[in-house]
Amino acid sequence: MLDAARDLLADPAVARPSIAAIGKAASVHSGSIYVRFASRDELLARLWLRSIRRFHEGFVAALRGPQPLLSAAVFLPRYCREHPTEARAMKMFHREELLDVGPEELRTAIAGVNDEMQAALLAAVSTEFGVVDDESRAIAEAAVKAIPYGLVRDYIARAAPIPGWIDDVTATAAGAVLDRFRARK
Repeated sequence: MLDAARDLLADPAVARPSIAAIGKAASVHSGSIYVRFASRDELLARLWLRSIRRFHEGFVAALRGPQPLLSAAVFLPRYCREHPTEARAMKMFHREELLDVGPEELRTAIAGVNDEMQAALLAAVSTEFGVVDDESRAIAEAAVKAIPYGLVRDYIARAAPIPGWIDDVTATAAGAVLDRFRARK
């Protein structure tokens, strides 16, 4: 059912699939969905959480490898290109929104979904810059999150293929930001 909901996100007109559409795509009766999930919100929150976790697996691995910040920056558009419906699922909600209105039984998992990723990011900042302070964190987040996500978000929203040139632009832009910050230190 989660896969069916995710696959429906390939249609740019679908932002949050309906239970009827999910049931049809999964070849199950809508009532069967409610046996497994208390509501559409729970199903979509679980899809969002699963999608974030899958993305974080590779993102954290990149942060623990060579050139961790640059590798993580380039990982983002590659992942979104290879997993476009997972990328769209990650855009269904903002974490803070789900903490306020998401299913109560998922709020602890939602609250902690970024913990391992944040720890890996801080370790990479320490490795690459030798210091973890507000400025080095902000620079790293700009390089590994804001730059690549800014380049892919419109493609994700439109369910359009992400061009390969975005990897080069991400590497160039993120690399320049990281290099300039290292030179200042």
